[in-house]
Amino acid sequence: MTSALRTAALVDACARRRSHPRLMTPRSRPRWLIATLAALLMGCGDDVATTPAHLALDAGTDSGPARPRVRLLVDANRDGTVSDTGDDEAFRASWDAAHGAVFLANVDDDDDDDVLDGADDVVNGEADALDLARVRVAPMPDLVEGATGRLSLAGPTSPTVRVFRVDGGAWRRVDLAAETLSTADLRAGLELGVESSGFPTAEWQGEITLTLAVTRGGEALGDDRTVMRVAPFVVSSSLDETERVYATTGGGIFALARFINDLDSITTEDRMEFETIDGMDPDWGERDRGPDVWTQDYMELGWTAMPGGDAPRGMNVVLRTPRVDRAIAAWTRRDFVGPDRGYVWHHSVRYPSGRAHDPSLDSFGNLEVIPAYAGHPLGRLFHGNVAARSSDPELRAFLNAQRVQGPVLELDTSWLHVGHVDEFASFIPVNSPRGWKLLVASPRAARAQLQALVEADPANGERVMFEGQRWFHPEGHPLEGRAYSAARTINSILADTELMAFNQRDQAHIDMVREILQTEAGLTDDEVIEMPFLMWEIENGQGAAYMPGTVNLLLYGRSVIMAKPHAALLNNADFMQTHLSALMRAEGITAHFAEQWDILHAAEGEVHCGTNALRRIPARGAWWEVTR
Repeated sequence: MTSALRTAALVDACARRRSHPRLMTPRSRPRWLIATLAALLMGCGDDVATTPAHLALDAGTDSGPARPRVRLLVDANRDGTVSDTGDDEAFRASWDAAHGAVFLANVDDDDDDDVLDGADDVVNGEADALDLARVRVAPMPDLVEGATGRLSLAGPTSPTVRVFRVDGGAWRRVDLAAETLSTADLRAGLELGVESSGFPTAEWQGEITLTLAVTRGGEALGDDRTVMRVAPFVVSSSLDETERVYATTGGGIFALARFINDLDSITTEDRMEFETIDGMDPDWGERDRGPDVWTQDYMELGWTAMPGGDAPRGMNVVLRTPRVDRAIAAWTRRDFVGPDRGYVWHHSVRYPSGRAHDPSLDSFGNLEVIPAYAGHPLGRLFHGNVAARSSDPELRAFLNAQRVQGPVLELDTSWLHVGHVDEFASFIPVNSPRGWKLLVASPRAARAQLQALVEADPANGERVMFEGQRWFHPEGHPLEGRAYSAARTINSILADTELMAFNQRDQAHIDMVREILQTEAGLTDDEVIEMPFLMWEIENGQGAAYMPGTVNLLLYGRSVIMAKPHAALLNNADFMQTHLSALMRAEGITAHFAEQWDILHAAEGEVHCGTNALRRIPARGAWWEVTR
């Protein structure tokens, strides 16, 4: 076989293997040989995302210019750098769990000018430049004079995706509608940066296609494209490493000050940063109502990231509650936002006011994360929502659009007066193959404990629960707001048939949601810890914690902070506190107890409701490996 025939056979074999069309034969034989050799070198090398026609170096015809090799290069192999070989080149126009470029929703404020970086047309300093995903236009040194390039972007109308370029050593925005790249630009090559002003939405899954077309006059010389996807908003798991704890203070309220002092002492002992938010700040404080102490409810903390080499490159992000009437939520925008601290707010344009919508469900005690399990390496969101009692649909649509922790698992919490999932479930880390266990509320366990005490010694039935604590008459009561004693003996509690019957009904609800969570994550009964406390009816069959709801806790590292149970004393120690400490100790967890009865428990909340935690971006936060 002649060398020319062998060459042609190789070209044919290559074409069959890739299912690519054959290259058209130029008119002159010498140029055909050059084109054929180029096709062998480039078409039979590493797989590429574009066709051989895009990559072939065509020496041109007698009357036409040489065809350039047009390439847009990205970090397709996700190693934090952009190269012109290997997977970065081969997979630049594809996106899957293993390959594909990522860019950020640039929602922080690196220059502290009170404008989110993705909301303007400039790059706000060197720190902001680090939030741009790099795209390189590969140099075309032999490009014919007069050739120009045009960038185009197929993406969303909202949010805004911007492309920047380095020009004279500084970044500036590329006007995609009007700007062309000069011959000199294309010969030298260009560095581009891409950002988004927001996260994926129900209308946009986060993917863009950036195309570069090179022409001379009216003649197309070549083009290339790259596919990129914006990083989603990821809600932090309670098992992620904690950076600091938040709580709200203000108003000179003794009960609140006592709770804050306990948190301060505990976090100081654990060497955990603790920050208070002034609930009476003039920008949101309501003098006639006092501070909004529900720190968990007006914000949800998470993160976003793109590949960055040794660790992801990203930022913490706060999601503001959809409740437009939650004045203190303005803290999230005014004080949280800064360098590597972003902000997002999604709510219906007209905040829902229908009978089925319950604003309480838009609080973030009603949004939690099942930690990582099979099929959900970043965990899965769960949320209280049913048709008859629902949250803001825009919030749910936004969370589901992020995909990597979804779809959101919706649970029936209509049997609870407040209706939040943190009233019956939480999680702790343990030394096991799974790495965590589910904590679940258990009136059944609480009743059994009280009965066991009486059976062990009938005199224990006269021991007093909740001694020194008080309830407050509810709104509409003739004695509204006035306190009355909460103290009761164990015998009187067990003899309260209405209370026991209500707890039996609530236990049935808890068992149903427990079964859903266990089935979803594949948990055995040994991976569930029952947290004993009784419930009681507030109104219309809906309940809340009667004994302090210790499942509603704050976790950081190997420490938890729970509500003081105020149970009866045995051997001069709160028997429930002793029991809970032992439960946690068996799992390698240190239990702390904070005084919060008057400020939180009496208002149907507990420690988790009154706190929040900023957690670090996981070192293995590779959300891009989750294809859902």
